[in-house]
Amino acid sequence: MTTTETAPISPSRPALAALAAIVLSWLAEYAAQLGYSGPGGELSLWGVQMAVAQSAVVVAGLVIGLALVGRMDLLARMVTLLFLLVAVLNLALWTLFREAPQLFQTQGRVAALRAASHLVQIALLVWLLRVPGRGWARAGLVMAVVFLGTKDIALRWFSVDALYVFPDAAHADRAPVDVEALYAAQDRLMAAQVAALAPETPGVPEVFALALGGTADQSVFLSEVESVAAILDAQYGAGARTFKLANSHDDPTRYPLANRANLARALAEIGARQGAEDLAFLFLTSHGQKDLFGLSFPEAATSDLTAAEFRRMLDDSGIGPAVIVVSACFSGSFIDDIAAPDRLVITAAREDRTSFGCRDGAKWTEFGESFFDRALRVEPDPRRAFRVAAEDVAGKEAAGGLTPSLPQIAEGSGIGTVLDRVLTH
Repeated sequence: MTTTETAPISPSRPALAALAAIVLSWLAEYAAQLGYSGPGGELSLWGVQMAVAQSAVVVAGLVIGLALVGRMDLLARMVTLLFLLVAVLNLALWTLFREAPQLFQTQGRVAALRAASHLVQIALLVWLLRVPGRGWARAGLVMAVVFLGTKDIALRWFSVDALYVFPDAAHADRAPVDVEALYAAQDRLMAAQVAALAPETPGVPEVFALALGGTADQSVFLSEVESVAAILDAQYGAGARTFKLANSHDDPTRYPLANRANLARALAEIGARQGAEDLAFLFLTSHGQKDLFGLSFPEAATSDLTAAEFRRMLDDSGIGPAVIVVSACFSGSFIDDIAAPDRLVITAAREDRTSFGCRDGAKWTEFGESFFDRALRVEPDPRRAFRVAAEDVAGKEAAGGLTPSLPQIAEGSGIGTVLDRVLTH
């Protein structure tokens, strides 16, 4: 009798299959972001690093869970099937977000979709365990708890939102800035803005506006300055009472520099014209850090704005009731400095969170698009527009697997009356 021996399976094959599944999940995420954002971007090294870190955290969670239930033999198979499932789910969620955005319009719907995705993944893990008898309940509970905990860490701290990015224009391809001419033009540019600023009409509630873009190397901020100014004019008739400041490498003298001196003067000019019945609407967009707002134009040697400095500028300007929108990462850290009874302060993110969408060539940041283009353009009351925008931002971030930016709003006790008066005029 002849016996045929089956060649043993190489121990490396399951590991290679698991690694291939992880890489496939990255490719699926990249393809989904490309399909949503369109061509023109590129693979980001930073995004790849985040994807590696996120996957490592999930695998570590599986290792811990399987060690606790005594089934380490399932690790390679579980990693393989889980990441294949994640690839399918990510593509499905991005497709839903593009084709049926109404499913992401409220935080409740977003939470429901995320919970459904997690339940499908947990069901796969429990099915793979196939523990006999009643042991499946204990093993399944252990795996579910460990998996959800590590998945939360992975999504919160290792976001893959930057896997596909739109590159900034290369500095080498840009014409050098004539810094001497730039500063020589500031008096003329500021004088033109001041001369164009219409006076108030006594007894008539009117809106004075300021739109500032702080970062020169990304055109999105200049784009937001102009787009927001147009929306404020359409909604409140603020066009003739709008001050624009912007740092722009591509068009450095289009508007006065967004530096601290010009900002302080612009606020003072508005404060000198604003009547007791009027409202100031101040919009600042740029990059940010905790208690710091970017006023970045490296060739012009501008310095960033601290929250404390901005508070002093507002206090010294004589500006009365105001809506202040700060769109930047960690912008919520400005609230404790600039909030006041006669101010409505809105920020693109909580004090410990980043916001998204700052890239060269884009028309809007994610928050700017949600608040101004989708909400305020339709609903002139910024309080109501904020609620719409917060839900829209949450939906976009959930679809992209991003850590929630959690936009903030702080309404002073006296600002509501002023807003109502302006809105009903």
